Amino acid sequence: MKKVLLLSGLAFLSIHCGNKVVHQEVSGKEIMDNKSELSSDSLNNYATQTKKLLMKNVGQQIQKGGVESALDYCNIEAMPLTKSMSDKHGLVISRVSDKMRNLKNVANSEELKLIEHYKKQLLAGELLKPVQTETHYYEPLITNAMCLQCHGEVGKNIQPKVAEKIAQLYPNDLATGYKENEIRGLISIKTK
Repeated sequence: MKKVLLLSGLAFLSIHCGNKVVHQEVSGKEIMDNKSELSSDSLNNYATQTKKLLMKNVGQQIQKGGVESALDYCNIEAMPLTKSMSDKHGLVISRVSDKMRNLKNVANSEELKLIEHYKKQLLAGELLKPVQTETHYYEPLITNAMCLQCHGEVGKNIQPKVAEKIAQLYPNDLATGYKENEIRGLISIKTK
């Protein structure tokens, strides 16, 4: 089965793990924003910039104080970092999941359907392409080995102290139990 790895939010990307990154353009017409035209290439670029910003900051926290420190950092700073990219580009950029850690990252019904579609495609070895609608742009987020330190299996990838920190910071956490190369969620960009 052909594995396709894409840039993934909260997955330390090819910067840290050397994974092959595949980008596909979204076919379809360009959409209009109040200020300018937004092509699928531009939206892909904004999604990539957002993921890189998050990964750079999380990676720095892991280097400084380990995975527990990164959890503390993400608990406070992940949403503001994403919002800073929204503000920079005049869009609404977010990360959503069917198994969220932060209650503010719950996927809506349309996003849940898309996550399930991406899961089926990934299992079938199909190429995962971004989806662009009249008002949204979506890319799948895929787990890699680095993600599993916080999103993997407790006792296997997640150390006991990290599991305790997750339970402390996120008492309703559903975002563990992942294996490498699974769909973690979506990056969503609202264009209108």
